[in-house]
Amino acid sequence: MQRLIHANLHYLKQAEALLARLDDDCYAKPAPSFYNSSVGGHLRHCLEHYLSFLEGVESGRVDYDHRERNQSVEAETGCACGEVLNISQRLESLLESENPVGLLVKMDCGGEDIEWQPSTVGRELQFLVSHTVHHFAMIGGICKSMELELESDFGVAPSTVRHRAEVEAS
Repeated sequence: MQRLIHANLHYLKQAEALLARLDDDCYAKPAPSFYNSSVGGHLRHCLEHYLSFLEGVESGRVDYDHRERNQSVEAETGCACGEVLNISQRLESLLESENPVGLLVKMDCGGEDIEWQPSTVGRELQFLVSHTVHHFAMIGGICKSMELELESDFGVAPSTVRHRAEVEAS
């Protein structure tokens, strides 16, 4: 579990470093080649998934569809940075707590009946890594379209980073 928490904290640190490099205009600017999405839109979406998870750990039920969609987090780097720090602290506190093994998770996948599915804290932490990497890859593309260079492993899955290192070493 600790490794999964640290993996998520790694991506939140990448978000914090990115926010330090962007002004609000660049952060909120829609990128036409990315369906008019923005860095802020993708980051807000990720952060709200973390908040859904953290609330679910407390209640035993994670609902990724019930999100605030906070426009301030999407438009203001300072607000987003505060949310990143808040989520990081809450994730760090999980390192010292006894987490419940079982959770119920709900996510609308289309159709009329939306059922709660069994899951675990560990499985949801894995989902958050994958989900965050996916959105960070899009953020990386948006930044590249704005000619803003990011570190080479921004938005790259841990398995890809490891594979690249193995290839380079051989």
